[in-house]
Amino acid sequence: MKRYCSECGTISPKFSVWCSCDVPNPGHMSQIFEYGETLGDLKITRLVRVLKTGALYEAARTVDNKEERVLLKVAHNECAELIKREAVTLAKLKETRQHAMLPVILSAYQYAESKQRPYGKTVFQDETKYYVVYQHAEGEFLRDILVKNPQPWYQHAAWMTIGMADVIAFLHVKAQMLLLNLSPESIMVRYDRDGIPRPMLIDLSMVSAPDAVDTELVKRFVIPAYTAPELIDGSSGPYGAQTDVYGLGLLLYEMLAGHSAYPYKLREPEDVRNAVRTSQPLPLMRTDLAGEVTGIVMQAIDKAPARRHPEIRAFAKELRVKFGEVPAERPKRRFPRRLVAAAVAVALFLLAWTVFMAVLQVGA
Repeated sequence: MKRYCSECGTISPKFSVWCSCDVPNPGHMSQIFEYGETLGDLKITRLVRVLKTGALYEAARTVDNKEERVLLKVAHNECAELIKREAVTLAKLKETRQHAMLPVILSAYQYAESKQRPYGKTVFQDETKYYVVYQHAEGEFLRDILVKNPQPWYQHAAWMTIGMADVIAFLHVKAQMLLLNLSPESIMVRYDRDGIPRPMLIDLSMVSAPDAVDTELVKRFVIPAYTAPELIDGSSGPYGAQTDVYGLGLLLYEMLAGHSAYPYKLREPEDVRNAVRTSQPLPLMRTDLAGEVTGIVMQAIDKAPARRHPEIRAFAKELRVKFGEVPAERPKRRFPRRLVAAAVAVALFLLAWTVFMAVLQVGA
């Protein structure tokens, strides 16, 4: 058993309610489950990621005598309402249409539908835990991809941005909600059979109606370097699509520049917020791209919401003009290539054996 501190972001290897940041309230320390531990009927198999509002695991549960692999997100202490809102939003969107870049929410309990039980509640060692269950999905967090390759091919960077614009626009239109916490920590990416990145929005814990944004929650649970200036200033709102345009623009800037627009490590959070308020990101030095591309990106991350693209689709439309549509994903083969090759080899062997036995019989 480990503990995660929501104040300083450290994970303690010891079963302790205190950490080095000396916050007097032990409620900020959340449990981190390890392999083999159970939450209700779910068995933890692997910790995938510790997010700001919860921990994401691979888990398994038995359904009809078969083991079902799932993704399990467990809310940190003091984040129950956030994960409940995330689960309810995903369940409602699923009734409209299951978007390919959203996780498929499953029922938190085996014998109920996801729209009836979008989140679960259980008690573990005297602590109440809220959780949501997703269909298992493969992928790697965008942050890890950027650590290995800070500057991916610009075509892939643009296609990922266009894809994310589609799912964010879906959230805006169908749920009338803003995302607010877009960052490399909230996106999982898999690569299809043609090597094209396919992003999935895995963290919607800060979704909020435009007129109900809680800037204090944003300050606590959104990474400062990826927080829109208007949210840092704490203006009363209402906020609009331009806030998520800013977040998406920051992602594209980071992939094209090879570094984040504002430093997100090794600095005090308030220092980062001040940098977001007052400083300008370094200009994009991409002589291999048309000058208009730089203008599109810098408009999206303008500090004034009114000067950004008015909606997420307008931002994506300009990118499509420069980079084209994201190629449709080719369907998976019904049978793996190796299996087909093995079947052909067996068929040829049987045919050869049949011919050989026929020749022997003729000779006899």
